[in-house]
Amino acid sequence: MSGKAVLVFSEEDNLAFELLALAKQLSNQLGSWTGAIILGDGEDRVVKFTEHCADKIFVVSEVDPQRNGPDVIAEAVAQVVSNMLPHIVLIAATKIGKEVAAYLAQSLRTGCASGCLDVSLRDSQVEVTRFVMGGRFLARQIFESYPAVITIPPHRFQAIQLKGNGSVENVKVTVQKRISKLEFRAVEKSGAELEDAEVVVAIGRGLKRKDDLKLVEELVKVLGAELGCTRPISGDLKWLPEDRHIGLSGKHVRPKLYIAVGVSGQIQHVVGMRDSKTVVCVNTDPNAPMHKEADYSIVGDLYKVLPALTNIIKRIKEKA
Repeated sequence: MSGKAVLVFSEEDNLAFELLALAKQLSNQLGSWTGAIILGDGEDRVVKFTEHCADKIFVVSEVDPQRNGPDVIAEAVAQVVSNMLPHIVLIAATKIGKEVAAYLAQSLRTGCASGCLDVSLRDSQVEVTRFVMGGRFLARQIFESYPAVITIPPHRFQAIQLKGNGSVENVKVTVQKRISKLEFRAVEKSGAELEDAEVVVAIGRGLKRKDDLKLVEELVKVLGAELGCTRPISGDLKWLPEDRHIGLSGKHVRPKLYIAVGVSGQIQHVVGMRDSKTVVCVNTDPNAPMHKEADYSIVGDLYKVLPALTNIIKRIKEKA
């Protein structure tokens, strides 16, 4: 039924639309169609998927990401994919998406490439480009088994509005909950939309005390920015919620302006911000790796630089 089709999934519709743009490009080369999996109530969402390149839409109404855990979601997606057997499956690399991709590849006994920056075709062979060895190198990898299961970081591709055929199929799946909840612990979240921010100010271990966050927050407020951090700030010191962590295992951002304050620039952090358009580094150490990533470097004490920088920006805004 599927031939060389390209199927996409994300529990977040806006990310699925981004994947459909890439899927359309690939399916055109393969001479096939693009498909999307919708979980939950799809009645009002089908039109939007059709407007974003979806030729076929598979709706699984009995499984909802708002109610069901990753195990149920993964099994539902796996059943749809196993029935369709597309050539490529594109999945947004969210927390849920990563689990779904791993489960899907294992259940289908096929390959899985995570965090891919690009996907291309050599005849009908699928080639991906992705970071390896902690983000130090780019590798090109070719799939030898299919369907090719691929995760794509959010906002890597731009959604496009191009009307697809939009045929709808309601799919029934049989899933069994495999994970039992023993205890529930709420994770502190800030609600920050780091991925969509045009300006991000990130802090690292150069900040000495939690109370000193006020210095950074003043700059953030003046710039209308979002506040991010390295893993030690959120994971070890717990000064900020986990959803403000930028890096290999955290958020990936691509703002117009990225200001790294007291950030050493280890590769685990750089992977999450290297797509920023303009990077400013504030660090007392002239040999800090972050300076090499920066377009503009300020070698100085953040406790002196930040108040001065904040005041300058305030004066500029007052005159504007």
